[in-house]
Amino acid sequence: MAHSDKETSVTSNSASHALILYYSNSGNTKRAAEAIQAQTGADMQALTFSPAYPKTYLRLGMVTQRQLKKNSRPKITNDLDLKLYQIIYLGFPTWFHRPPMFVNTFFETADIQGKVIVPFTTSASSQISESTPFLKDMSKTTGADVQTGFAANDLREITSYLKKHELIK
Repeated sequence: MAHSDKETSVTSNSASHALILYYSNSGNTKRAAEAIQAQTGADMQALTFSPAYPKTYLRLGMVTQRQLKKNSRPKITNDLDLKLYQIIYLGFPTWFHRPPMFVNTFFETADIQGKVIVPFTTSASSQISESTPFLKDMSKTTGADVQTGFAANDLREITSYLKKHELIK
């Protein structure tokens, strides 16, 4: 199943079966990933890319708009060995009302067959529902169970989702 319209409760017997993969430019998504880790005990890894994203907001906006226009796939430079993990929390900022292009790269290159993917996003103005159609399209041939996910802008949102889906350690 490529994408779950109905959220399922996913209970892991061991925190080592869960991994948080995230990218954070401003620090917001990193803080969300750390909050998820504190409540789930999941392993955590920051995604890195080639070329690296610029740190300044103006340059970042220009680069990400160019990636969208060219349908680019930034290279993920991490060695993503996902064999040990059943649940993967995938964290990203929402840019231009959608997931960044590196999320496409993840779904196209990572071996996630049979994995549960729980997307989470940070944004000053966008909800996860804006990313959902893109995530459905990106993941349709992966064999992963991609959950609807959640906006992770504050601890309350994070805790609510994790409790509802029985993901807290």
